[in-house]
Amino acid sequence: MRAYVVTENEFDKELIESLLARRFGKSAREICVRAADSKLYAWSGACSLLTNRRIPTALIVDADTIDDDLTEEQRTNLDYLFATSAPRHMWLIVLAQPEVEAVFVSDRALLERATGKKVSELDVARAALGPRAALQKLLPKPRSGHGAKQMVKKLSAPDFETVISSVAFRPLIEFIQRQLSAKEPPRGIQRTGEKSPNYLP
Repeated sequence: MRAYVVTENEFDKELIESLLARRFGKSAREICVRAADSKLYAWSGACSLLTNRRIPTALIVDADTIDDDLTEEQRTNLDYLFATSAPRHMWLIVLAQPEVEAVFVSDRALLERATGKKVSELDVARAALGPRAALQKLLPKPRSGHGAKQMVKKLSAPDFETVISSVAFRPLIEFIQRQLSAKEPPRGIQRTGEKSPNYLP
């Protein structure tokens, strides 16, 4: 295992897994993406992984605000928390404003291509306040999963590059690239049979 990525819900887990698989191909199998039950559990779960397994870990969660000062306050608290768990080069914190999926609703044409549905400017304006809920409402009901996997598959090459180059995803992609490029994978200290925190199944 090269690295962990911790998200705050299953939709984001499926989205991140799909983006990494498309970007890194088979190498993405060396990255374990885990979903927590909430932002708080994601915070503590990522710190637990760093402390107990000593494997590079990225946390990508919602800022739940577009206010830069409030976002920075969250980041400062998380930086302090993570710094007590592992050296700085081993972790990444991404606070997406207001939610991880914001890039998909930042452009009407991109949103229509990603979901396969026509949307109005009013729909886009509303979606900006709750990107995840808007996406889930617009995406066709999948046979399995949450629809994020199918959405990523449908993205054109330019749209995919727009998404992974966004403020939320670019740091994550670069972090994962560094871990996959390392000559030797990091060694965890988890003992055989040790259980993961129950909020990170």
